[in-house]
Amino acid sequence: MPNGDKVLEIARRELIAEGLLNQNLTLEIVSKNGCGASFEGVGVGASLYHVDGVRAFIGPYCSTEMDAVGKMAAFWNVPIIGYMSSDDYLIDKTIYRTLARISMRTTNSLAKAVAALVKHYGWHRVAIVTNTGALAFERTLAFEKILKTENVTVVQKVMFDENIDYQGMAASGLLNDLKHNARIIICMFSSTRELTREFMQATYLAEMNTHEYVYLLPWLQAGPKDVMPWLGADGLLLQKVKDHYENAIIIDDVNGFDDLLVTPFVEKIEAYGLKAADIDMGSIYGYLHLYDALKLYVLALRRSLELSNGNESVVDDGWQMWNHMRRLSFAGAASGTIQMDDLAERAPYYAAFYVSPTRTELMKVVTMNPVLLEKCNGLANNTGCFDLQMTDVMTGFWPSITGELPPEEPICGFGGEKCDYTILIIICAAALVLIVSATFAYFFNRRWQRTRLDKMPWRINRQELNIIDDEQVKSMLSLASANTKISNISAGVKRHAIVGNNTHATFHQYVQRRPIVFTRTDLTILMQMKQAVHDNINPFIGMTFNEKEEMLIVWKFCSRGTLQDIIYNTNVKLDTKFHGAFIRDIMLGLEYLHSSRIGYHGSLTPWACLIDRNWMIKLSDFGIADCIQRWERQQSIAVASDKEEGEINGVQKTGILYCAPEMLRNKEANKRRAADTDWLKQTTARRCMSDIYSCGIIMYEILARALPFPEGEDLVELVEVLRDGSKVVHPTIQDNDNISPEIASLLDECWQECPEARPNIRRLRVMTELYFKTKGSLVDQMMRMMEQYANNLEKLVRERTGLLEEANVRADKLLAQLLPKYVANELKMGRSVPPKMFASATVLFSDIVGFTQLCSSSTPLEVVTFLNGIYSGFDEFIRKHRAYKVETIGDAYMVVSGVPEENGTKHIMHIADIALEMRSYLAQYELPHARKQRIRCRWGFHSGGVAAGVVGLTAPRYCLFGDTVSER
Repeated sequence: MPNGDKVLEIARRELIAEGLLNQNLTLEIVSKNGCGASFEGVGVGASLYHVDGVRAFIGPYCSTEMDAVGKMAAFWNVPIIGYMSSDDYLIDKTIYRTLARISMRTTNSLAKAVAALVKHYGWHRVAIVTNTGALAFERTLAFEKILKTENVTVVQKVMFDENIDYQGMAASGLLNDLKHNARIIICMFSSTRELTREFMQATYLAEMNTHEYVYLLPWLQAGPKDVMPWLGADGLLLQKVKDHYENAIIIDDVNGFDDLLVTPFVEKIEAYGLKAADIDMGSIYGYLHLYDALKLYVLALRRSLELSNGNESVVDDGWQMWNHMRRLSFAGAASGTIQMDDLAERAPYYAAFYVSPTRTELMKVVTMNPVLLEKCNGLANNTGCFDLQMTDVMTGFWPSITGELPPEEPICGFGGEKCDYTILIIICAAALVLIVSATFAYFFNRRWQRTRLDKMPWRINRQELNIIDDEQVKSMLSLASANTKISNISAGVKRHAIVGNNTHATFHQYVQRRPIVFTRTDLTILMQMKQAVHDNINPFIGMTFNEKEEMLIVWKFCSRGTLQDIIYNTNVKLDTKFHGAFIRDIMLGLEYLHSSRIGYHGSLTPWACLIDRNWMIKLSDFGIADCIQRWERQQSIAVASDKEEGEINGVQKTGILYCAPEMLRNKEANKRRAADTDWLKQTTARRCMSDIYSCGIIMYEILARALPFPEGEDLVELVEVLRDGSKVVHPTIQDNDNISPEIASLLDECWQECPEARPNIRRLRVMTELYFKTKGSLVDQMMRMMEQYANNLEKLVRERTGLLEEANVRADKLLAQLLPKYVANELKMGRSVPPKMFASATVLFSDIVGFTQLCSSSTPLEVVTFLNGIYSGFDEFIRKHRAYKVETIGDAYMVVSGVPEENGTKHIMHIADIALEMRSYLAQYELPHARKQRIRCRWGFHSGGVAAGVVGLTAPRYCLFGDTVSER
C-alpha cells in the first residue's frame, strides 16, 4: 500500500502522545514491500529478521505471503500481526502460533456470522452457490466447516464457471435442481460484486425471485468504496438490477456500507500532513488495520514487560507476546472499541442488511455483537471463544403478506410429499360440482321464475268470480252510520264476491278500455303481492283483466269492515287498549312491507286498513298504486262509472288527505307530462317516508276520531286546495285528551315537510309500543285478561278452601271437647249413637270443701276465675288418661272411665290416678284473689254398671244413668 510506512509513523506519534511509547519504550519501524513477485514476502521476512534484527512483524498485506511468513515467525518465535489477510486457514494456532490478526473481515468470522443469522431465524438447511477457482473453493470450505460446527446442514452445493453470465446460469439447469432442494441460499463467489449481480439476475429468469426464497450474501469485498452491483460506472442507480436483490440479505461488518470509519481516519492523518490523495482509498481499511496493528503490538509489549517486572528478554518470546494479545480490548484509530478473542483474532461486529428496491440506503435488520465466553480455551477447541448476540432486530421488512421471513422448506415439502391432497382434491371437486350446480340452479330458477311470472298465478278467470249483489252484502255486513262526510264509503268502493268455492273476497272495479300489457316490473310486483304473508297483511287473491271490458283487483274479505268504519262509529267505544292494538297492528304490517321485496305500501288510508273477526288490522291495497296510475295514464283503465260514482270519486279525493306533499307534487307533475314520455318516479326510500306521513294521519284519526285539520273546515275545499298545489296545508294537532305530548311530538315528526326528517318505521313502532305498552292483538289482550282472572279466581278458591279447612278443624276440636271422641266421630259421619249398657265402669265424684262460704266471700267473677283455673288443670289430667269428663255443676266435677270405650278393669286404675293427680295439683294451687287461702276437695268413686247415651238435639250431651251414678 502506498505510504504505509507514513501511516505507521503517524500511529507511532499518536502512541507517544497517548503515553504508550516514551523514552523508556521506543520503537524503530522498518518498512519493506512483501507482496510483489512470487515468494517476495519470504525473502523480505528473512532479511528483516536476520539482517535488520526486527523483533516483530506487521503484515504482509497478502494472504499468500502471510502463509509463509507466519510459519517462519512461528519457527523464530517472533510475534506477527496480520492486518488484511482474511483466509480461514490462518486461524490454526498449532501452525501459526505467534500470529494475531486485526482485520475486521475474515472468512471464518464472516462464516460464523452467517451461521448465527441462519440459526437466529430458525433455519437448519441451506444451499451454497459458488464458482470455480481457488479463492471461491477456499471460502466454500471455510463456510462448510463453520456451518457443520453450528449444526447447519448444507443440502446442496451448486458451482458455476468463474466466467459465466446470468444467461448461462439460467440455461445450465442447476437452478432448477436448487429450486427442488432449498429455500435458504448462501451465495459466495470469488468476485462478490460481479458474480452476485449475474446470479441474482439469473434467479429472475428461473422464477426464483419470489418471497419464498432468501439469498444470503456474505460481502467479502476489499473495502467500503467498492461500487454496489446496482450502481453503474457513472454512479447512477440501475433500478432494474436492484429489483433483482429484493429477496437478498447482505452480511457485512457493522460499518461496511457507510463512511463512519473512513472520514475520521482521513481527518486524523491529514492533521499530520498526509493527504487523502497520498493513500489508496480503495484500501482504506488496510491503513486503518495497519494503525491498529501497531497499537495492539505496543499494548501487548507493555503488558509483557509489566508482568515480567521489566525483563526485556520477554520481547523476544513471540508466543508470550501473542498470549498477551488474547482477550485484549482497546480503542482503535477510528473503528471504536477493538476486542481480541481467545485466539488473538479480532472479534467481529457484523450486521445483516436488507436490500429494499424502494429505498436508497440498505436496511440494517440485525446487528451481531460478539460476547466472549468465560471458562473457554480457544487453543483446546480452536475457536475464538465468543458468541454473536443478536440486537436491534427488525421485523416485518420481508416482501411477503405477513412481512415474515419464509420457512426453510415449503409446508408441503419441495415435492408436495408432506401434504395429502386427497381431501383438497375432493373439496375442490365438490366445490366445482357445487358451483356448477349453483349456477345451473340459479339460471334454472330464473327461467322458472320467468315462466312462473308469465303464467301469472295471480290471474283469476272471470268465470271463477261470483259477484254478490247489494242485498246479499247488506245481509253479510253490519256497517253503522257515521256523522262525517267521508264515513261509510268502503261499502261502495269495495264490492263483494265469492272466489272459487267459498273464498269471500272484496274487489276494486275498473273499466278496461284497451288490453293491458304487463311489463316485467308489473309482473314482479304482482307476484310479490301474491307471495306476501303476514298476520297484519291482507292476502292479495289476484285480478281479472282483458275480460268483459273490466279489470277487478281482488282482496280477501275481512268481516268487521275497515278501520274508518270503526273510527267514525260513535256506538263503538275505543279505549287505550283499542288504540294501542290498532296502532301496533298497522306498524307491524307496514314494517313487514318496508322490509320485504315490495318495499312500501303506496296508498295507506283508513279504508285500506281492514279488521278481521279477531279485531286484528290487516293492511290492504298495497304495492299496486303505481301500476294503476300508469294504466290510467295510458288510458288502459278508468274508474268504474255507475250509480256510486260520486262516492267513489269521494274516496279518491279524500285519499289525497293521506298523501305526503312530495308525492302529491310528483303525481301532478306526471299528469302534466305527455303520455309517451317517461314519468317521474320516486325511490323506494321516499315511498317509505310517504307511508310514514300517511301513518301519522291515521294514528291521529285513531286517537282523536277526527282528521288533523281544524274543525268546521270544508274537506271538499281542502281537497281542492291540495289538488291545486297552490297552497301547502299541514296537518295540525287539535286539543284532545287522548293525545299526549309524547305522541304529539311523534306525530309532528311524521308530518315533516322533508321526508328524510321523518322517523323510519322501526323507530316509530318502538316508540308507540313503549308508550301504549301493548303486547299482541285485542284478542291476545282479552285472553291474557281472562287468564289473569282465572288465576285470581284459583287463588281466591285456595284461600277460601283454607279458611274452610281451618273452621272444620276448630269445629272438630270443639266437638271433641263436648263429646267423647268415638261419639263425636260417629255423629260427624251422620250415624246415630244408640244408648248402651256398660257392665263395668268407674265414676269419679269431686266437690270443693266450703264452696258456699268461699262464694259468699268472693265476687262472681272471682268465683268463675278460680273455678276455671282448677277445672282446666283437672281437664289436662283427664286428657292423659282413658277417661271422659261427664259434666261440672257448680263445684261438682264428675269423670267416668270405661265409657264409651271399654277397657276391662283398668278403669279403676285410671280413675285412681286422676284423683291422685288432682290432689297433687290442688296442693300447689293458689287462689288468684286470696293467695294465702288453700282449696280442699273431696273425692269418691263408684264402680259398677252404667247406661250411657246422647241426650238432646240442641247442645247434645253424653249422659250416664244407673245406680252407680245416683248412689253417692
